[in-house]
Amino acid sequence: MQKHTGVICGMLIFLIALTSWGDAAGEFKVALLTPGSISDAGWNALAYDGLKLIETELGAEVSHVESRTPSEWEEHFRFYAEKGFNLVIGHGFEYQEAAKAVSPDFPNAVFVTTSGSTVLKNVASIVFELEEATYLLGIISGMMTQTGKIGLVGGMNIPPIKSTFLAFEEGAKSVNPDIKISRSYVGDWENISKAKELALSQIAEGTDFIFHNADAAGQGVFHAVEESRKAGKDIYAYGSNRNQNHIAPDAILASAVIDTKVFVHVANLVKTGKFEPKVMLLGMAEDEMVKLVYNPKLKDRVPKAVTDKVEETRQMILAGSFKAPRVKF
Repeated sequence: MQKHTGVICGMLIFLIALTSWGDAAGEFKVALLTPGSISDAGWNALAYDGLKLIETELGAEVSHVESRTPSEWEEHFRFYAEKGFNLVIGHGFEYQEAAKAVSPDFPNAVFVTTSGSTVLKNVASIVFELEEATYLLGIISGMMTQTGKIGLVGGMNIPPIKSTFLAFEEGAKSVNPDIKISRSYVGDWENISKAKELALSQIAEGTDFIFHNADAAGQGVFHAVEESRKAGKDIYAYGSNRNQNHIAPDAILASAVIDTKVFVHVANLVKTGKFEPKVMLLGMAEDEMVKLVYNPKLKDRVPKAVTDKVEETRQMILAGSFKAPRVKF
């Protein structure tokens, strides 16, 4: 009985989400599937901000639903396509197989996943080159560390997370070859307590800079760093995906940010008939769709030699003379 109740509740939540667009036929419709809550202040919130920007700037009719399991991914892709949505975005690496399965039945709809390499006639992927910003965070850490130890906390050990970690590590080693780096994974995207525990463990080992890519769970990293700073430790955290500097303004030194205009850019390609099925690599050189944002409250803690090195490397990225390392996926 509880199982059936859960299914019914899930469907009710999905139907309530659809009230954002109603029954009227719109000229251009865009739907978003996220693997977690848009209240995470990170990955999912970023995509929802992008969806609302599509609504504002393109006059689109929009809808959003949390889509957490493989059966839901395909069900929700299919539902929106049947309702005449022009673009359905699956926000994550995990949505690729569902897009591949559903797309042949709806040739007039476009399915886009954020991350991945799946490309079909009406399927494409956006690859945010967040590595460009995390490489710069690595430079900051490598030059500023007092202990020679920095840390990484991820949600799941999947290619997009490993890629941002690789760039961070290589950025740090480019200025400090002997630096030691700890990697830990929560095992999901929401366990704040586990992320805090992992961060505290790294801090106990001497880590003084921690970068997370763990969605909502990343807030546990911020809590650990805040507590450690209050205890007198000189340690900093970084935000990821979205500008998270405001979440812990006394602990977050900077954030690696994906600009929400990425979503408007892709939606506009579909709306204007310029969509091409391909892997779209979008980074700093594409109108700074990826960028590093310093926390204004703490920027004076960053020495000029460090900001100069970061800016020098950023200019090389913009000019195309340097490419941040990444994992192919």
